[in-house]
Amino acid sequence: MAVANEVEKRSAVKVTPSNAGQEERRLLATMLLIRRFEERTYQEYTKQGQKIGGFCHLYSGQEAVAVGIAAIFQKGKDALVNGYRCHGHSLALGMDPRLGFAELFGKATGCSKGKGGSMHFFDAEVGNHGGHGIVGGHIPLGLGFAFAQSYKKSGGVTFCLFGDGAVNQGTFNEALNMASLLKVPAIFIVENNGVAMGTRVERASAEQDLAKRGASFNMPHCNIDGNDLDVVIAEMTEAANRGRRGEGPTFIVANTYRFRGHSMSDPLKYRTKEEGEAAKQRDPITLYERRLIQKGLLTDEQLAVMHKEAEAKIREAVAQADQDPHPDLDARFEDILAERYPYQPQ
Repeated sequence: MAVANEVEKRSAVKVTPSNAGQEERRLLATMLLIRRFEERTYQEYTKQGQKIGGFCHLYSGQEAVAVGIAAIFQKGKDALVNGYRCHGHSLALGMDPRLGFAELFGKATGCSKGKGGSMHFFDAEVGNHGGHGIVGGHIPLGLGFAFAQSYKKSGGVTFCLFGDGAVNQGTFNEALNMASLLKVPAIFIVENNGVAMGTRVERASAEQDLAKRGASFNMPHCNIDGNDLDVVIAEMTEAANRGRRGEGPTFIVANTYRFRGHSMSDPLKYRTKEEGEAAKQRDPITLYERRLIQKGLLTDEQLAVMHKEAEAKIREAVAQADQDPHPDLDARFEDILAERYPYQPQ
């Protein structure tokens, strides 16, 4: 009887598998890596003898959007095309941070061979068709990738990301209209951090609810909490499944917040200290950490290790990128397109 009672007690204890929460912790680790990458980028850009030149746009505060997309992204089948705030998405899709820092430092080992810099992180092999510097200029490219997927019946989906300022560009209206007409498998995603450079949405858009801007294109359109990783994954999954079924595009406004300025020269005078402190209460990383701890999928000890590992990876990546060579002088003539009119074959 005593043995039977002991067995009964043991069976009543809920046993948590050792791998429970493994995927959730991986997603959290990716968000931490992106944040540490951006913090170190800020340091390298602003310190004396800076190694990073040109424009530089940081992603701190918006990590849940990039990681949520990456969580359902099918490499080799799906496509992602982006604006110039592109570090986070590239790391989320698996780019080695060393390649990112090498690109920022103008090294030959960079993801764009040191020729693109901050705004042009690419990894076409996995479907990351990169960052583009012209506001809204890449949205028709997203349409093109999605049309190719539809035409070839590849089963792929295109994730086309841009900021709230891009919805006022003509390319936005033209691309979304044609995408709906052709029923291409595209997800058009506004990462709405509230300001286009330093101009707030209410000063630039007659309709402040940006999701309504998609109403005229006859496609599903919605606002989502871009700081909640679980929400992002759920909404992106629904939109991707719709596209894969041949039901056409979706327009999603992911409302989020960036903790740094538009670019490195932005003093953030248009935001108050109180606003920034309030935004930090909904930091996507902190929100997800708390959720995993409450669910029993993460311990304080595991979290401390994850923070240290992210910091170590970034230190190692910077050290390696520092040692990498700059491109040869003759490399300036490579990877360029020269056209002659009228066309004359070689």
